[in-house]
Amino acid sequence: MDEIKSNAALEEEQTTALVQAATEEEPEEESLVLKFRKPYKFEGQEYTEVDLSAMEDMTAADLCAVGKIMTRLGIVNPVAEMTVDYAIYMAARATGKPVEFFQGLPTKEGIKLKNMVTGFLYGGDGED
Repeated sequence: MDEIKSNAALEEEQTTALVQAATEEEPEEESLVLKFRKPYKFEGQEYTEVDLSAMEDMTAADLCAVGKIMTRLGIVNPVAEMTVDYAIYMAARATGKPVEFFQGLPTKEGIKLKNMVTGFLYGGDGED
């Protein structure tokens, strides 16, 4: 009987250790806040970051709307969501900021924006 209790205690201890190890290994959720390398001025206001977390609440209808904007602008690309233009319109839609805000970003910040939007869309959160 003592051996059964001992085995049960050992099993519980191992399970606890495995759960703790798995919890420690889980990557932190990536932030959807784009932090600028240096302050960005737009319409007299200075920005050090922009929060894109509202993309979490966007729907497929939003993706379609951005796709239609791209088509209207004559931007035809088989993978439009991989372009800076698409990222700009997604970010504008998510934040409520004007498109011009994102179009005026320095080039490196524009690429960071594209990578953030693309990473969000293709980040592996969806089903395969």
